[in-house]
Amino acid sequence: MNRGLKIFLAFLCGLIVGWAIPVLCYILATNYFGVFDRDGGGAMGAIFIAGPALALLLAIAAAIVAAMRTAQRST
Repeated sequence: MNRGLKIFLAFLCGLIVGWAIPVLCYILATNYFGVFDRDGGGAMGAIFIAGPALALLLAIAAAIVAAMRTAQRST
C-alpha cells in the first residue's frame, strides 16, 4: 500500500471514530441518567460542536501516528 494512502485512511478512520465518540457518550449518558432533552440542544451540541472538534483532533493525531509509523518502516 502506498504511504499516502495509509495516512489518508488513518485520517478518515480518525474522523469517523472521533465524531462517533461524543455522540455515543451523549446517547449513553442520557439513557443512564434518564435525562429527557426536550429541545434537542444537548444532542445538537454533541453532533455539531463536540463531534467535529474531536473528530478533527483525533484525525490529525491518527494521521501523524500513521506517518511516523510508515516513515520508520521505510528506513
